[in-house]
Formats: sequence, structure tokens, C-alpha cells
Amino acid sequence: MRNKAEGFDGKYIGTDKDPNAGFLFTKPYSDFGKIFYGDSIESLKAIQDIDLFINDSDHSADYEYHEYLTIAANLTPNAIILGDNSHISDSLRRFSEERHRHFLFFPEKPKDHWYPGAGIGISFRPNVFKSDARSSS
Repeated sequence: MRNKAEGFDGKYIGTDKDPNAGFLFTKPYSDFGKIFYGDSIESLKAIQDIDLFINDSDHSADYEYHEYLTIAANLTPNAIILGDNSHISDSLRRFSEERHRHFLFFPEKPKDHWYPGAGIGISFRPNVFKSDARSSS
């Protein structure tokens, strides 16, 4: 809703295998997105023009990699992919290398905590974060 108010017509599209998930996703939020239920690979095939993809589904490396392959043709030129499983899977890194995308990994390192931490991977095309500002003469 905030993006729309600021002039950006984006949509949230989620996937979940549990048909009971998303029960809080009602009006007015549902006016700005949709949740597909069922297998995420099948759901992802229906999504076009992906600017930001956040992967937090089946945590097997093979399935995760297949999800990246499924969205590859529908990523916009400046699309960013976030993978929450990158601390135990190399799927996003491998996908990034094969597609000549940059890959960064940000580990969580909780101090003095029983939880060892995880991490998130980020995949993006070269020059995505460079300014397009041009000087005028």
C-alpha cells in the first residue's frame, strides 16, 4: 500500500503449500497481492516480471535450485534474489555463477547464544547498484 501511495505499482505474490496459511492476508492487503497455494514450482511458473524474489520454501538444495531455474526467465533486468537457505545450500550461489550474477552471503553470528546463526544470500546482476546519474555540461 505504501509503495502504491509513493507511485510504484508493485504486487506481492506469495506461495504456500498449506491452504490455511495467509489467513491474515485480507482486505485491504489482498488488494495489493495474491497467494498461490500448492507446489511452489507450479505456482512460480505463473509469475511474470519478478523484481524481488525471496526464497523461503522447501529447504532441500535440489528443490531450491529448481525454483531459481523456474523464475530465471521472468526476472527483470535489475531483479534481486534473496535466499534464506544460503548458509547450508549452495543453490543460489551456483545459480548466480551460471547466470553471471553477483552473489553475496551475509552470515548471522549471534554472540553468546545457543543458536549458531544462519545467513542470507543475495544474487544480483553486475551494475545493479551503480548510479545511473549523468552529469550535464
